[in-house]
Amino acid sequence: MAVELVSGALLSGFISVFFERLVPQDVMSKLFPGKGDFVKLLKELKVKLRSASKALNDAEEKQLTDKDVKEWLDDLTDVIYRADFLMDKIDTEASRREREGESASAASKILNFIPRSVPPFEKDVIGEVQEILENLDLLLDQTTHLGLKEGVPNRSLQRLPAPLVGKESDVCGRDQDKEEIIELLLSDDATGKNLSVIPIVGLGGVGKTTLAQLVYRDSRVQQRFDLKVWVTVSEDFNVFQITKVIFEKVIYEKYDLVELQSELNKAQKYDLFELQSELNKAVSGKKLFFVLDDVWNEDYGQWDGLKSAFESGAPGSKIIVTTRSKVVASTMSKVTMHELQLVSDEDCWGIFKRHVFDDNEAPAELEEIGREIVKRCKGLPLAVKSLAGLLRSTSNPEEWREVLNSDIWQLQFQKNLNNKVLPALWLSYQFLPPCLKRCFAYCSIFPKDYQFGESDMKKIIWLWMAEGLLQPETGKKIEEVGEKYLQTLIVRSFFQYSSQGESTMEEPKFVMHDIVHDLAMCISSEFSFELGDFDDLHDLTTKARHLSYGKGSEVSTKMKGLTSRTKSLRTLLALPLSKRYLPQIDKPAFEKSFLNELFLKVGGCLRVLSLSLSSTTELPESIGNMKYLRYLDLSRTEVKEIPDSICTLYNLQTLLLSECEQLAQLPTKLAALVNLRHLDIRGTPLKEMPHQMCKMRSLHTLSNFVLGKNDGWRIKELGELLLLEGSLCISGLQNIVDVRDVLEANLKNKKFLSELILKWDGDFNNIDSRKEREVLEALQPHTDLKKLEIRGYRGTRFPDWVGHESFCNMAEVELRKCC
Repeated sequence: MAVELVSGALLSGFISVFFERLVPQDVMSKLFPGKGDFVKLLKELKVKLRSASKALNDAEEKQLTDKDVKEWLDDLTDVIYRADFLMDKIDTEASRREREGESASAASKILNFIPRSVPPFEKDVIGEVQEILENLDLLLDQTTHLGLKEGVPNRSLQRLPAPLVGKESDVCGRDQDKEEIIELLLSDDATGKNLSVIPIVGLGGVGKTTLAQLVYRDSRVQQRFDLKVWVTVSEDFNVFQITKVIFEKVIYEKYDLVELQSELNKAQKYDLFELQSELNKAVSGKKLFFVLDDVWNEDYGQWDGLKSAFESGAPGSKIIVTTRSKVVASTMSKVTMHELQLVSDEDCWGIFKRHVFDDNEAPAELEEIGREIVKRCKGLPLAVKSLAGLLRSTSNPEEWREVLNSDIWQLQFQKNLNNKVLPALWLSYQFLPPCLKRCFAYCSIFPKDYQFGESDMKKIIWLWMAEGLLQPETGKKIEEVGEKYLQTLIVRSFFQYSSQGESTMEEPKFVMHDIVHDLAMCISSEFSFELGDFDDLHDLTTKARHLSYGKGSEVSTKMKGLTSRTKSLRTLLALPLSKRYLPQIDKPAFEKSFLNELFLKVGGCLRVLSLSLSSTTELPESIGNMKYLRYLDLSRTEVKEIPDSICTLYNLQTLLLSECEQLAQLPTKLAALVNLRHLDIRGTPLKEMPHQMCKMRSLHTLSNFVLGKNDGWRIKELGELLLLEGSLCISGLQNIVDVRDVLEANLKNKKFLSELILKWDGDFNNIDSRKEREVLEALQPHTDLKKLEIRGYRGTRFPDWVGHESFCNMAEVELRKCC
């Protein structure tokens, strides 16, 4: 039932993004000259999608209790996916015709010459639009039967108020947090300001409000401050209403009942300016302590307007803010932030025991099961209390085991509970922009407890990009938009820092809390599927669009039925993404016949394909059938040759070929992939680069550039690649003949590169040290470079730029085998 609640919200985000990528009318007129009827069909599609979207708010609420409404929403989502694919098909065809020089006038002449004939592409597209419109008509006709109304306001799930803490012993695992907050409250502000803010930040349900209650009621705090006010803010940050609540509570302590009523009557007539002025006078010179609970506002202007009314308080005045967002925290305070962490399993057991057994001893069998249930909550107190409420009324071990082996989200609806966990995290999801909702939901294809390292995060952005989930922003590269989305999910607590590797030198990792992951799975519904160790494809429906699989020898057997179960798959992703997580496993063996069938039957819709770490040795030419593919990962496979047909995948943005130890050459026409942005060939023993790499002007990532024995002059092709960023390794520098070619590479102006590796290979015979030095001199990079590595350099001295003070951002210089 949890799935039924959230699928509609994803759909509203999907429709919103879909409208933004509708093909412009001028493109349509070029593709379909003289076909005004087709343009009308697309306008009709847009109108009907808007009509469907108007019923979404009502449907989202009714699906919770009506299975038919849930099915209606799933069917509508499926239609939207099909419409999105249609737009992709038209975009791709428009690009092909532009690339191949097909003009609208030429097409018109052909159409005029054969007036009764419709070209295959136009015929197919018109048929698909008509079919989509028919499906939409059926769905819209059902709205009346289902009782769905247009224009129903969005009545969102509300955050349930946190229970009042009876006594301090009712709270487990927060003693240290409480003392740290109180220490901040009682200390003088280091900045010298009268008023300082202490944000408490954390995941929904982690206990921020409970901690604030403990602090608020502490005797030391009560004695320290003259005026104390608690305000529950929630989603609507209304400056007037919040100011009014604070004012009323302040004057309550100042007047007797008769005067109080008089002042309250006056306050009813105040506008914001008058109200702020009166509050400013009422708190002047007094030490204040306010709690603003559950704040969502990220607008500094509104916060600045609110706090101006009580900045007249005495030095040492403090405000505690509880929020899920680090953006909110940094908006309200640039000095202090207390990040509330998850609770230990032992403290969670204490919470569970108190709510189930009223602090009495638990029967041994129930305690054993109960402790396992608590571990599943992964330190989230609200989840512990919710399950404790379910099990409080039963002492049957079998029912406890049923809970242990069931999904936390669905349990709460099956048992007709007053669900608390869902609203707690649903609000966080609800506050995301539509495009971010889809990005979050896409992450459901990763398994629980997946550790996201830096390289994983980069690839997630590329995956979002491949799926069309990133919306262009003026002045930003699309990858920068993805980074912004990712950081937003992190600061809003959808991802958290992982404790794994904290005591080592490993890079920081992020993890999605199990219950947040459950939410992502519920949102994705039957459109995403993760093929785990114990799963098969029996649950995969024709609606499935995204499928991930673990790397192991049994995977290829499980995947054999894939082509018969789905024809609309957009993602087929091998996990994990990064090498460092891999245990010693047998590689899955994907036979050429299976891949051929996959590329022909399913590949027509694929945008993401990963076969990494498989024992695949040969790819069929039918890979060229996947013309909508944006992301292809063949890293750490045993492929010996990449088919030339890959060069027709003009939509391809990301090509990962790292550590393909049997691969010595790339397709000769690779430069035809003019939309390719990321090419990773690290650890792959290439002998040379394909010709005309200079045409690949969209490249942002080029891990290696290999200069062949007679191709040293081709280093100048790098000069056209102005967008290169990250790390670049140039090898085979001993093959350079003319230093002027190096200067044309223009490394000095590649300001986005952060790491540069320069490699001379071969023996040390017949060395021209002067030429070597001239080559290295000409390889001078931009002064923003952070890491430089030089290998096999055989000059007698280094040029002046190596180690020059102008490279003030340089953090590391490594010299290997330099004589």
